[in-house]
This record gives sequence, structure tokens and C-alpha cells, in this order.
Amino acid sequence: MRVVLLLFLWLLLWPFSALAQRVIQTGEAKTWHNLTLSVDGPQSNERDAAQNPFLDYRLDVTFTHQSSLTRYVVPGYFAADGKAGETSATSGNKWRVHFAADKVGEWSYTVSFRKGKNCAVTGGGISAGYVDGTSGTLHIGKTDKKLPDNRARGRLNYVGERYLRWAETGDYFIKVGTDAPENILHYVDFDGTPDGYGKVGKDQYKQFLKTWAPHARDYNHDADAYTWQNGKGKNLLGAINYLASKGMNAFSFLTFSVDGDDGCVSPYIAKESDAAFVAASRQGQGWADGVDHLRFDCSKLDQWEKLFAYADKKGQFLHFKTFENEGNTLMGRDSLTIERKLYYRELIARFGHHLALNWNLSEESTMSNGLVKATADYVRSIDPYHHHLVIHTFPKGDNPSKKDWYEYHYPQYVGPQNALTGPSLQLHKKDIHREVKRWIDTSAVAGKVWAVANDEQGTAADGVAADADYAGDKGKIPDNAVEVRYKVLWATLMAGGWGVEYYFGYQTGETDLTLQDFRSRDHKWDEARYARDFFVSYLPFWQMQSMDELTPDPDDYVLGKRDQLYAIYLPKGGTLNVPALAGKWQIQWYNPRSGGALSKASPFTDTAQAPDANDWVALIKHR
Repeated sequence: MRVVLLLFLWLLLWPFSALAQRVIQTGEAKTWHNLTLSVDGPQSNERDAAQNPFLDYRLDVTFTHQSSLTRYVVPGYFAADGKAGETSATSGNKWRVHFAADKVGEWSYTVSFRKGKNCAVTGGGISAGYVDGTSGTLHIGKTDKKLPDNRARGRLNYVGERYLRWAETGDYFIKVGTDAPENILHYVDFDGTPDGYGKVGKDQYKQFLKTWAPHARDYNHDADAYTWQNGKGKNLLGAINYLASKGMNAFSFLTFSVDGDDGCVSPYIAKESDAAFVAASRQGQGWADGVDHLRFDCSKLDQWEKLFAYADKKGQFLHFKTFENEGNTLMGRDSLTIERKLYYRELIARFGHHLALNWNLSEESTMSNGLVKATADYVRSIDPYHHHLVIHTFPKGDNPSKKDWYEYHYPQYVGPQNALTGPSLQLHKKDIHREVKRWIDTSAVAGKVWAVANDEQGTAADGVAADADYAGDKGKIPDNAVEVRYKVLWATLMAGGWGVEYYFGYQTGETDLTLQDFRSRDHKWDEARYARDFFVSYLPFWQMQSMDELTPDPDDYVLGKRDQLYAIYLPKGGTLNVPALAGKWQIQWYNPRSGGALSKASPFTDTAQAPDANDWVALIKHR
């Protein structure tokens, strides 16, 4: 009788134990690490006509810390066979969620798995069965990673201040990196990335598929675990390793350039085939209609994830440019469409666990303010970690005979009522210092301080030119290193901006779209690192304010902590004059062209002579 009873109980409980076993945990169960839950769901494929696996199912997992004070609802996604990056699979029954815990201890989780027409973005639906309602626990330990790995710093958060802040260490972040090429992801080793034709300017069609061959020598074996399909990805991983070796900590990239400058970066599958997509692009048509905005390429996105995971390991900030000017209205000009919602949900589900990133709603936006606000609210509602949220538009005063998009957009977004947490500014070099200060001050008055970055500078032609001694430079634009240091790099940081990304323009040997060799700006990376080193090593920069009025020279930049400390950038050396100081002070000099240590301290009253007629930074401290 006992045997029969035990058998009956086992049969009764078996479905529930089997259900729990379908939740497979991979990754290290430590704070800030990517902990992945994989579950078995319905068999499907990227082109399933009966029930779209991306749109007609909705997987969410709610994670709650044992303190019950921290709770995250994390979106999931269809993952084909669960290893599509290796197999190039387009079908399977694996569904997946990525979670980055911010506290040690026990976390409980509950799975919600729904089905219904468009329920991924509209909600509702009915239970999809399978793992719906399944619960479990995770036991999270403390990270063991060391710098520069982002997991040693925690998540980079917008905290209502001018600078983003690392959750684990409490340090504030200064960004220096690259804004170009925007088509980093148009790479031969990514699945479903055709060598189609994109456009630059009016009726000019070119091929931009990259091999990243110049960075083969920069590949490091610490990236072995991040390659795919027997060693693919090495050259691009080498490029990221090179940037990190130069002290850069950020790079940006388009995730959707269909109908844009490149034309071939997309998370989607082609409507017909890659060959048809290329054929249409060669005729200068078919971009907008060439991809299916409701169906994603599982293997390609798995491979993107490899790149982004390595970037985390190398201490990089990921600037997701989700749209660009040419395509920012392809999924709706004024309304928040199903296509746009699904696009952001997939990006957040797959990549939102990364620790240092921002979502940029568009480069050179021409969307309506209503759509920008609605999109920002939507992204904020589904991003469990509330990453920095920005938008980018044309420079101030551009196209005066047309709409001034700069003045149309930004004044409408300041204040606590808006989900945006800062702008990604594109500006002419002469305007950078003034406009960075403007938006810091304007946002503060409106009641929500923005974190302001300068991410594109100059005209489309020049930007940040290649170094004079770079062998690949065609010599069309002279080296503008002096201008870049003064009017771009130090202009931004001394105004209180949190970071700079360099844009390359179209008139040098390695341009905004054609670049495959980051060594084309080797010296400029050094000078960007020297600026960041100065701020991080010698300043409590997060406590300092722009105080240009301290000196009578209108060309000087001043960042100060009143009556305690002042950093002063002199673009042409010469005589420093600070007439308003009282008490005892000392001065030291920093070389922005070579970095290194400060000069020996000497007493300062109200004037001092820079070491020469080049640019210098004076650090004046109260004694």
C-alpha cells in the first residue's frame, strides 16, 4: 500500500518537478555577472507564419531580492536552438532571459510566459503553458572580477547628477572614446550581414562591409571565449582590445541603418533573402522594405552579444544608436508603433544586462517631440535597469532655411516630467563649450540635471581628422589635433560634460563609414586619455562647476570648487591672470599633449607664466 501511495504522489508531483527542471541557469551566480535563464517553450522559427515567436509570445521573469526592496521585471526573447550564434539556427524551442543582479544573497524569480496576437508589446494574452508560473531561487555571491572589467565597478547609473556613477565602487565616470565608424556592426563575420550598398550623400552608393583586418594583430587570447564558429570575430575583438589598450572606454554603433548612410546594419532578417536585399540596394531601392521589422536574426544577435560581452570585460561603455536620421521615422513618424515597441523590447531583452550603456533614441533625430517623449517613456517602462537615455539631433543653427531641429528638440525635454536623462550633442566645434554649459545649467533650473556628452563634432567633412603621420591618410584634411584638444575635448570636459566621443568626417583616409583602422587617430586617443587621467587623478570633478568668469581671458576654460581648487585650461599658454583670489595658493602645471605628472608646486598670487606658448592646464589649490 505504501509503495502504491508513494507512486501516486510521485506521479502527482512529476509534472511540477519536470517543469522546474526546464529552467536552466548558466553563467556565474555573482553580482553584476550575466546570469542567464533558459527555458523550453514552443517549437518555432524566425519566419513562423502561424504565430510570430517575437511578437505573439511574451516572456518576462520577475526577480525579487530577499530584502523585498529590490525587484526587476526582465523581458526575455526567442533564442532559436539556444546556441544560434554557433549553429546559425533559425528555429528551436529555447527562450531566454538575462539578469545582472546588484545584490548578494537570495533572489526569487517567477516566470510569466504568455501568448496572443501582438502580446509582446501590447500585453494581455493567455498563458502559453510550458514554464508559465514557474518559480525558483538564485543564490548570488560577490563578484570576483578586477579592473578594468566593468563587473568590478557594477552598473553605471544615471543618479540625477552631471556624471554617471558606478554602483559597486561609487566612482563617477568620464567617457572618452569613438563615435565612428557608425557601422561598426557591418562586419563580414556576423551572420545575415550582406555586402549590400549604402548611400553617402545624394545618389552615391558604396559598399561598406568590414573585415577589420588592420586589427588582426591586436587580437588577444583573453578574447578566445568570445569568438564564434571556429574563430570568427577575432579582428573586431582585436579592434576593441586596441581601443582599450589606448585607454579609451567607449564606442558607439548603429543597430539599425537600413535606408541610411550604410544601409546594411540591422537586427532583422531580410523579407525575402539576403541576395534579394543586396540586389535591391544596388539599385538604390528596397532598404526600407527589405527587412522584416517584426522578425529578428537570432544568430546575428547572439554574435553581437559576444562582442558586447567582451567590451564589458575590457571596461567599455556601449553607446547604442538605435536609429539615425535617414531611418528614424521608418517605424512611424508620430506614433509609437508596434514595430518600434518590438524593436526596443528585443534590444533591451538581449542587451540590457550590460553594465555600461546608453540608449540613444536617434542620431540626427527628425521625429516629432510627441514620438520622442512616448518612446522615452516606453523604453523606461521596459528597461529594468533604467540605463542612461539620450537623443541626438543636428547641430545648433544648422540649415537655417529649414527647421532648427536642435532648438525644436532639446528645450522640450528638460525637467523631471521627461524620461530622457541627457542629450548626445552634435555641435560645430566653436559651439561645444558654450552649449554643454547651457544644457547643464538649463536642466538644473528645470529640476532634473542632465548628464551632457559631446558625441559628434565639426562638419560632415572634417570632424576629428586622422593623425598627420598615419600612413593610410589620403591627406585631404590636415591634422587638426590642436583644434580637437581645445574646442572638442577640453571644451566639453571643462564645461562639466561627462564625456566625449570622436566623429571622423568623410574627407580623411579612414572616415565615419569606411574606417577599419583605429590607429588612424592613435595620437588623439593618447591625448584623450591624458585629459581623462587629469580629471580622474587630480580633481574631485563631480563637485566642480564651470567658472570661466574667474579669468579675464575669454579663451580660457575654468572648472572650479570655489575657494578651494581651480583647473584652468589655457589654449595658447602665455600669462595666467586670476585677480580675484584671496589667501594662500599654489600652482602646478599639466601638459595636455603628453600627460604624466603635475609639475612641482610653487606659490601663486594672481599671475603666472605657462611653460610655453602651447596649450597648458593650471591646477591652483588653496594652501
